[in-house]
Amino acid sequence: MWAAASALVFGGGLAACGDDGGAAVRRVPADHATIQEAVDAAKPDDLVLIDAGVYHEAVQVDTEGITVRGVDRNEVVLDGGHELTNGIAVTADGVAVENLTVHSYRQNGVLFNGASGDAPGEGGVYGADNDALVGYRVSYVTSANNGLYGVYAFASRDGLIDHVYTSGSPDSGIYVGQCKPCNVVISDTIAEYNAIGYYGTNASGDVYVVESIFRHNRLGMAPNSQDMELLAPQVETVLAGNLVVDNDDPAAPAIASGFSGGGIAIGGGTRNVVVRNRVEGHDVYGIGLVRLNEFDPIENRVEGNVLVGNGVDLYYEMRPGETATYGNCFVGNTFATSLPDSIELALPCDADAGSIESAVIDVPDPAPDVDHRTIPLPGAQPSMPGDVEAIPAGPAGRPPAVDIAAISVPERS
Repeated sequence: MWAAASALVFGGGLAACGDDGGAAVRRVPADHATIQEAVDAAKPDDLVLIDAGVYHEAVQVDTEGITVRGVDRNEVVLDGGHELTNGIAVTADGVAVENLTVHSYRQNGVLFNGASGDAPGEGGVYGADNDALVGYRVSYVTSANNGLYGVYAFASRDGLIDHVYTSGSPDSGIYVGQCKPCNVVISDTIAEYNAIGYYGTNASGDVYVVESIFRHNRLGMAPNSQDMELLAPQVETVLAGNLVVDNDDPAAPAIASGFSGGGIAIGGGTRNVVVRNRVEGHDVYGIGLVRLNEFDPIENRVEGNVLVGNGVDLYYEMRPGETATYGNCFVGNTFATSLPDSIELALPCDADAGSIESAVIDVPDPAPDVDHRTIPLPGAQPSMPGDVEAIPAGPAGRPPAVDIAAISVPERS
């Protein structure tokens, strides 16, 4: 689908000792007793290679261009014991985190933070300045039962999040926020039993969430605009070829505030493309374009999706007496129900809007909350292929291009 993703992630020369100035493999615990000691000793381009074991650490990475990698995704475990704050927190450019499990931290499993103002989780308007971390990668990582987010990329751009599994997050499994352009690809991920599977607040420009699975969350996917972060409104995310099923699951943590019960919700976003996803089994709606606070959905395109068994398959929210369509359109979808009725005639993509009446869904109260700490930890997930000792050819950087035309509607597994 895109060019040589495996080469991007795992390419590179042979491991070097570093004595001659070349990149080094810094082994934990053979060379350094802790992950943090190895990270602190690392220089740009070094590989911190973690042996099997359980590590009760909160790791801070502020050295550019290093890779933090486990020898086995399921046997290298960072365990916060619901006491430590973040599993791996990165504030440097070009860092990769690969092939390990991180769980039971009070805030985030893996965090990339490029903001110079308030850190995520501290409240207020996040990020006083629009400084951006540039270049990041999270691959073959399991992040579970953390107190906010599984993988959190904030004020960061040029990223790749692939082959990641997240569960048990009371905010969202995967979050990308406050970036423009973000230039991030999220692919081959699974997010389940989170409050929200994917959340993208003010994440704009070259954001691709593709060929992934979002199931058994309270809400599947939600690009959205909000004033609590900078760079509103949210613009230009592509959601393509995803399997979005059975969200609004009462076994997942409840969303602290806001809507639950949908597959894909565009909350006040602009010029997003929702194409060839399979969206099934949602209590309220499958795909909805809705207002969020003062932000209207504008010029979003919903095309070629397959929707089955949702309360309402396709939904465009219109307040009583409202007639504006704001350039939103629906075309070529397979569906049974919509609000307004005959939505593809009322809001076509290649013709003038037809007759349209106000439509607002009555959203039921959510099921009671679930303590994320009690959600069972996931089973084993696939480890990173290839030579785990190979040093990447360079720092994490621009993600591979995505060929949207090559993505088809997935089958339900």
